[in-house]
Amino acid sequence: MLHIPDMNEYPQAFQHYIDHVPDGNFIEILKSHQNTTSDFLKSVPASQWQARYAEDKWNAKEVLGHMIDNEINMLYRIFRITRGFSASLPSFDREKSIRHFEYDSIPVEELIQYFWDTRQLMITTCENVRDENWLNCGKMGKSTFSARALAYVSAGHELHHLHALKTKYFSP
Repeated sequence: MLHIPDMNEYPQAFQHYIDHVPDGNFIEILKSHQNTTSDFLKSVPASQWQARYAEDKWNAKEVLGHMIDNEINMLYRIFRITRGFSASLPSFDREKSIRHFEYDSIPVEELIQYFWDTRQLMITTCENVRDENWLNCGKMGKSTFSARALAYVSAGHELHHLHALKTKYFSP
């Protein structure tokens, strides 16, 4: 079973994402969040998806797009690291990623399905990693991460942005 990573497996700056992930069976946590996040997103009225809580912030659809982008990015890194590829990967430019993809033109229902499908790929990948490969490490920009830490960062990243959507974008 996958356990919370040790602090030496990732840079301190990512601790806040890992802190969002509860203790327990990691795969079951991913599956549960896949359902609860999708259900919540489906409950949001279409009229609220263009909302921004500040002028210089992404709208809600772009936040969901960023969640998807991050999951894909982390999944690729986990894939490479757990399979023994050691080449350093460049850091991820989230602003550039959002600018170069038209999340606003995608219907919300399709974005939610995209999130679901991406999370399902993460679940299936994580279910099939050999236990010993979770401790493989790789470089992301100038930082070193274990594959296990990246999995937890990805899960915590989703919860971090889900909280922001609930409290800053869709709050009553």
